[in-house]
Amino acid sequence: AGSYFALPLLTDLMPWQHSGVQLKRTWPIAPDAETLQRRWRALMRARNRADAFRETRDRKITGRHPSALAGSTGESDETPLAELPADAVPPPVHRYAYRSLDRQHVLADGRLMDFRRPDLWRVHSDRQIYLTTSLTQPLGLGPALVACADMPDLHHFSGRGAKDAIPLYRAADGSEANIAPGLLDQLPLPNAGAEDFVAYLYGVLAHPAFATRFAAELGSRELRVPVTTDAALFREVREVGRKLLKLHTYHRRLLADADPSSVPPGAALCAKGVPLGEDGYPEEFSHDAATRTLRVGAGEFAPVPVEVYEFEVSGLKAVQSWLRYRMKRGAGRQSSPLNEIHPARWPPAWTGELLELLWVLEGTLALHPEQARLLERVVAGPCLLATALASVDSALRKPPSAPSTVRSVPLLGA
Repeated sequence: AGSYFALPLLTDLMPWQHSGVQLKRTWPIAPDAETLQRRWRALMRARNRADAFRETRDRKITGRHPSALAGSTGESDETPLAELPADAVPPPVHRYAYRSLDRQHVLADGRLMDFRRPDLWRVHSDRQIYLTTSLTQPLGLGPALVACADMPDLHHFSGRGAKDAIPLYRAADGSEANIAPGLLDQLPLPNAGAEDFVAYLYGVLAHPAFATRFAAELGSRELRVPVTTDAALFREVREVGRKLLKLHTYHRRLLADADPSSVPPGAALCAKGVPLGEDGYPEEFSHDAATRTLRVGAGEFAPVPVEVYEFEVSGLKAVQSWLRYRMKRGAGRQSSPLNEIHPARWPPAWTGELLELLWVLEGTLALHPEQARLLERVVAGPCLLATALASVDSALRKPPSAPSTVRSVPLLGA
């Protein structure tokens, strides 16, 4: 209870924040892997590779750049793009957290990325969770945090970004957490671990009621966290946060004893399939609030409540953004002739992925009322104050070195 500005800053609770990956060109990112492989082959066959590539100050086709991506030692320079043969094998394709709840794909090659963020790739693994938010601009409507398990784009949270990605771990094996020293000892749970804390954090911040309640205070761009000192209440918030984290990472990043399957089915069904021929590739989509029907070209999905269709993350409409990138002409900035290479047909896998997105949002919206009630109980009771925390060593605000000397913390507690 008390002033918002007496609460600890999120950036003090999780001291290391980093900018997401920035390619400075959009053609190496796409909703499907096959399109990326076709774009790579077109680049290799291009008469003018420099124009097709879209050179920038930091990336030329003649440049040599250490990869420093997951699975690479980063010890040797890559062969310049200009020297590759026309039949060069495409780089590996990785899942990529392009926008909130939108998992796309990226050609995972350091030569294609102006700002590849080697520190993030160094700590990336199946154990990692990234939280993204807006730390440099005021939050809009919707959740104050969004989680992902894939490498995040610079603009993942809402289509704009800066130093807004917060990894849970400072080491790929999960042995070092990005948690302020001494914080876990002050939580009301005995033997609390890093995943207990991030689940609590997600339960209390990742819903619209937080940004609405503290709208005036958030104008300061200070995202502060009410951490309850009530053990029973902490557990309640943590459990809701766990459910939400599982949903938003599409059950790929599993907490506790989660079922390692795909997203549980929701109410939305594909009532009429999206045509699979070239003539049926959707060029537009719409939503009928009265019948709760989402139309994707000639395809139909229902029931889709208007709350799902309009779900927003600080101005980014998740479903609408997801669909725009998958329409016949695509969306976003066209950085190269390679951007004109799209699928010739609507891939059947996209129908399943769209259903998963709708189910994730159904489950998300079902949790919001409980999160709002829990938030009111948290802020009405005693909370951890910023003055109770030890000052954060400046080294913990910097990317971890290898090996790091940061104190290890338990992964999962009570």
